[in-house]
Amino acid sequence: MSALPRIYVAITTFYPLVGGAETQTLAQSQLLRSRGYDVRVVTFRHSNTWLPYEEVRGVPVQRIAGHLLGQRDNWPRLLQRLAYLLAMFAMSWTLWRQRNNYDILQVCQFSLLVLPLAFICRLAGKPMTIVVISAGAGKPTKTNEPAKLLSGPLDPTLSWLRVDGKTWIDGDLYGLEQAGPFVVQFMRAQLRRMGSVVIVLSSRMQRYLIEHNFSLPGTRLVPNGVDITRFYPAAADLSSEERRHTVVCVSKLRYEKGIDALLQAWRIVHEHMPMARLILVGSGPIEPQLTQLAEALGIYESVEFAGLQSDVPAQFHRGTIAILPSRWEGMPNALLEGMASGMACVATRVSGSEDLIQQGENGLLVEPDDYEQMAQALLTLLRDPALAQRYGQAARTTVEQQYTLEQVIDMYGAIYHSITQPKGRSGGRITSERYPVTQ
Repeated sequence: MSALPRIYVAITTFYPLVGGAETQTLAQSQLLRSRGYDVRVVTFRHSNTWLPYEEVRGVPVQRIAGHLLGQRDNWPRLLQRLAYLLAMFAMSWTLWRQRNNYDILQVCQFSLLVLPLAFICRLAGKPMTIVVISAGAGKPTKTNEPAKLLSGPLDPTLSWLRVDGKTWIDGDLYGLEQAGPFVVQFMRAQLRRMGSVVIVLSSRMQRYLIEHNFSLPGTRLVPNGVDITRFYPAAADLSSEERRHTVVCVSKLRYEKGIDALLQAWRIVHEHMPMARLILVGSGPIEPQLTQLAEALGIYESVEFAGLQSDVPAQFHRGTIAILPSRWEGMPNALLEGMASGMACVATRVSGSEDLIQQGENGLLVEPDDYEQMAQALLTLLRDPALAQRYGQAARTTVEQQYTLEQVIDMYGAIYHSITQPKGRSGGRITSERYPVTQ
């Protein structure tokens, strides 16, 4: 084995599909490679137009099972599930054949895919790390009723308020637990025997694993990190009157992101401060409905749907306040980026956000879907620029002290070093402490 271990990262979706897990995986892989680690991403080929092998910003990416997944969206639901199951075995076979090319397998998401990959790692004698990316909404999300955007003063029976049920997201363990108690028990026993390290991104994820009886030895809390050289506070001379009255939200336009709650809150803000502007950066499946909602609420002229933007730091610099109104999260990159940009941040009390923001010290927390509370938090900051500036400075300090990408990679490096040592595969209890940082 070389001085630094070779790492394969298995993730079910990756670029050109972009989400929080994909963004963080790419950023971490880039930094690891810059430090001399040999890192490769192995993912599914969800479209036959994607290349089976490619370098994405300097990171080698291998995409597999395109013949199974490339056209499955057009198939009946049962065939789609069968194709995905076969794709999982195709990935397992690929990782078995390439077992001599890596020293550690890292799996991004604690899903059913972990089961065959754990079997491969045990046969090959390879250590495994598993990154939990979601604790879900903290409540049942599978119901017979379709999801709906918040109606506020509108007629709640309006048909366009309904949301496609595919936008519902459960915690990582949902698919595994659906496979039955025998599979869960077998998985738990295998991971314990292997000494696998489970990595959680937030304190809520720790509780999620404990509640689901997956508090495995060796579980570690390692949050997401942000590149503070890319995301930084705007120059002081840019603090114009327009910026002080501008709120920026960087988010996918999906149901779980709670943008409808933000628009309902903005209706209240607009009544009190007509000069304020809201910028929504991002796109997604419910964008037409959100546009219609803004029009129906009479706030469309004060809301800018900016769409996808390549220069996200510049978008943050257009305002002094950032908001993330999510219904649930894992460890939100957008909030980390806003804080690193020196923004006064408002976020909902969900996984990750509640760790990042200390109420009344470096930002404000509100309950998910409580758009009246959200509106009051925004009005508080819009009316008090000095308070917003103080929160923004404190937010930047929080990120510099605890959440830089460099610090996070130090933590991963310590884990990799530990599990590749002859006696380093025995874990400890779940702890809220960060994993020791390598010197």
